[in-house]
Amino acid sequence: MPVDILYLGGTSIDLIQVKSSRKNRPRFFASTGGSITNSAIISAKLGLKVAMVSRIGKDPLGELAVRFMDSYGVNTKGIIRDPTIRTPLAIANIDSRGNSKYTFYKNPPGHSNCPLKRVPMGLLKGLKIFHFGSSFSYQKETSIESLKYVKLLKKKGVLISFDPNLRPYAIKDKVGAKKRVLALLKLVDLVKMSELDIRFLTGQKDIKKGLLKLKNKSRCEIILTLGSRGCMYMDSRGKLIKCPAFKVKIADTIGAGDAFTAGLLCKIAKIGKKRVFSNIRPILVFSSAVSAMICRKKGASQGLKGISQVRSFLASNHSG
Repeated sequence: MPVDILYLGGTSIDLIQVKSSRKNRPRFFASTGGSITNSAIISAKLGLKVAMVSRIGKDPLGELAVRFMDSYGVNTKGIIRDPTIRTPLAIANIDSRGNSKYTFYKNPPGHSNCPLKRVPMGLLKGLKIFHFGSSFSYQKETSIESLKYVKLLKKKGVLISFDPNLRPYAIKDKVGAKKRVLALLKLVDLVKMSELDIRFLTGQKDIKKGLLKLKNKSRCEIILTLGSRGCMYMDSRGKLIKCPAFKVKIADTIGAGDAFTAGLLCKIAKIGKKRVFSNIRPILVFSSAVSAMICRKKGASQGLKGISQVRSFLASNHSG
């Protein structure tokens, strides 16, 4: 049976710090992570048929990640289990507002590659959406391979979605990363970006100016997430459509942007890009609600049970 969305990106195990009952003795809990992987898991929870393409170690942490994805219905046939590498680790330090900063333990970029020729052909047939991003878009080795997916699937009429998810503090080749992302923006149909992404790519502190500059350099729809300030979309006439964030008690914000992406792609998969962007506001509201669900519990996907939970939340918290 065809999948709705194929995801390409890194998979890791996140070690998320929690409060300790004893001083100077940190405690962590483990969760499957990676920006694109988070979106895949959340999309599956929303009821879509999704598949993940990634490369992890053939080790206990890799087994944990695959079992976690399998348990929520993510098709993991495209995940390469490589005995010569280790499954990446990301240690998340959470500040007082629930925001996270990561320390990464990764393999060299070339060892993370997922060659297109190794993807089961069944995952590419009848596909609606291809979504990729994070380090797979800005590191040289993985960016080259991601471009092959984009070109092939674009020819097949698949909608190409992209989330750069740039973390400048972890990028050594900032000039090269910027060039690679800007080149990809000319090929994709949709990009979801953060405020940090816009500033890194355009050098603009003013978000509206940065968005305008980026739209002039790209050919895609751009949706911008702004954390607690909500999200915005600029239409073809330059009009800004804004949506506030839902106010919830935040456990942490890990996966909040990934959840927003999953909500957006869920709607596109169900009703199509044209209908989504002809009336974008309710789509932004829905995506923001999915994001809010994730923020209420620690970890990138634990806060969401399913789409009925999102509908109930919207019924109680949104009057528009």
